[in-house]
Amino acid sequence: MTDRRPILLLVNPVSGGKVGSPPALDSDPAALEPDALLAALRSRGLAVDLQTLADHDDAAALARSAAAEGRDVVAAGGDGTIGPVAAAVSRTDATLGILATGSWNNVAMACDVPTKLEPAMDAIARGEATRIDAGLAWHPQDPTRQDEDPPADAVRFFEAAGVGLDAAGFGASQVGERRGWLAAGRSALRALRRRRTPMRLLVDGRLLRTAAPAITVCNGPYMGMGFAIAPEADPTDGQLNLVVFSGMSQWDVVRHWAGVAGHRSRREPRVNRLTARRVTVTGARRVLPAHADGQSIGTTPVTFGLDPGALRVFR
Repeated sequence: MTDRRPILLLVNPVSGGKVGSPPALDSDPAALEPDALLAALRSRGLAVDLQTLADHDDAAALARSAAAEGRDVVAAGGDGTIGPVAAAVSRTDATLGILATGSWNNVAMACDVPTKLEPAMDAIARGEATRIDAGLAWHPQDPTRQDEDPPADAVRFFEAAGVGLDAAGFGASQVGERRGWLAAGRSALRALRRRRTPMRLLVDGRLLRTAAPAITVCNGPYMGMGFAIAPEADPTDGQLNLVVFSGMSQWDVVRHWAGVAGHRSRREPRVNRLTARRVTVTGARRVLPAHADGQSIGTTPVTFGLDPGALRVFR
């Protein structure tokens, strides 16, 4: 296909397989080997080079370089691989292809990318692309105003961002990866024992107050272990979905997350949902932890915004 841009295929060979996750992209593990994925794309007439990711490789940097060289990027991996690659090629001429070989594949599902191997390969080969919004998170110079432009170093997210218990839970997971799961358990228990701290939310210029233990700002329906926090969220609609766990205890929120894990929907009348283009969160009495796509971004105040149509995705 001479009219197609060349492709860099990035493969994370250790993605997927977490307990409770949905079926794999293909039932045959051999079909998901890097060389097999390369051969399957080349058999569809595409010019593809392969990079199998090792521990020291920076997938985002590789994707950014490929985009600068005039190539599209296909990433085979889970959300921890897809998210940074998507951020790297946002607002470039490159289009992202996703081979969802991870455990939960929240970004692929949100973008309506096929989660079976042959349809996913066919979508890349067709070359039809859809524009996807990118969420943005940054620390505002003045949290009482919402007219400042996002800084160049604003963090991009494609699943969700959050403040409070939401962020503390992901922080505990990061502690587990660094120091073991006993330390993670202690960190999670400390978060659950904290008293709820009032927050001030500035939502498209409207001031709201809440004592909710957590708020989540969603670009897509799912986050983390397939938590269906905002099943109605659409990453192509130019809106963020704000989820406020109002009138709930920390344990209530944890139980709700457990109930919506694995991409399951569940109605909870105490969960308030709003749509917005910009949300600024400030802790009324103390600073609160914040995250974007599960990665710590420091503490409040923090502003969440949107870059509409920032990413082209084959689907």
